[in-house]
Amino acid sequence: MMETTYTNPHAPTDATLDEWVETVVATHFDPDGGTPYWLEWQDDRGIDVRERVDSFADLRDVFDPFDQDVLRTLSAAEFAPQSLDGDRRVYETGGTTGAPKRVVMRDYWREQARWTARLLAEWEFPTGNVLGLAPPGGANNAGTFVQHLAHEWDALPYHVTMDPRWAKRLSERPDDREFDDYVDHLLEQAERVLESQPIAVLFTTARLLERPRVRDLVADSSIEGIVHGGTALDRDTHRVFREEWYADVALAGEYGNTLMGVAPEAPPSLRAPSERAYHLDYVPCYPYFVPEIVDDDGDVVPYGERGTVRLTVLTEEFFLPLLPERDAAIRIEGAGDLPWDWVRTPGTSDRASEDAVEGVY
Repeated sequence: MMETTYTNPHAPTDATLDEWVETVVATHFDPDGGTPYWLEWQDDRGIDVRERVDSFADLRDVFDPFDQDVLRTLSAAEFAPQSLDGDRRVYETGGTTGAPKRVVMRDYWREQARWTARLLAEWEFPTGNVLGLAPPGGANNAGTFVQHLAHEWDALPYHVTMDPRWAKRLSERPDDREFDDYVDHLLEQAERVLESQPIAVLFTTARLLERPRVRDLVADSSIEGIVHGGTALDRDTHRVFREEWYADVALAGEYGNTLMGVAPEAPPSLRAPSERAYHLDYVPCYPYFVPEIVDDDGDVVPYGERGTVRLTVLTEEFFLPLLPERDAAIRIEGAGDLPWDWVRTPGTSDRASEDAVEGVY
């Protein structure tokens, strides 16, 4: 069983996970202001979800694993509560494994940036202008996240935008030259920014950090810190990043996606990289999303064991119960004032690897 009585000192709510589940269910299944998709789902089954669910454990009793294909075809407004007002946006996933999935959000990515900034502060991480090198823009969340993160530091965001769908198409061609040309195009734009602008933090992908040209770009610039994500990073490469290639700058990872949010790397004060043998340990933004590590029967695995990531997103903007992810990871215990379950060394599972695109992103 997973502990559900913790609270997150860095989150806007001081609710426990069970208490927050009740709040989210009350929002999305409210007869007057709830979410059209979920109200119809409830009516089709002849149940009252608000009566059936008052804890996180109840979700598995009421809901089947969520079919994410719904988000590929459903009108985005049908998946947002009718009570959600203000400046809403439609965000969509990268679309590299099929048609993009869409969801309506308002404040979520601002809150995720605030959460990340609070954890990075425990690293004594550099702050200042941020260059997002290759995170998708437009309808994707990544460019928005870079913007909000810079604003948390009262700084400016700069963007070199990558199109993951075009990158996927190029990566599928037999000749790698076009793909490499596209990457060079991105790096040329980054170099132009760094030639004239005072950039303190680089936000990019782990795969790009492996390229010698990016190492030179960082060494010759004003960059003091790097936040990396987007692709899995093995332990040996992580060690080389920290001890050799990027030893002169602060380095922190993040794990996340459009539907989930951001899980920053655990602060070294709680578990230093060398103490965890250069595993990447990520801290989910409890109680807003809960990545459970489960076995083939859907049961949570013991600590230290690897399984498939099953994601539940609990926000008043959108609700995703029991979403099977393509990633596999190790379940580990949290620490300090972040005691809930963490995610260790996530990466594309074997069964999903054929559809994964990790050349840049």
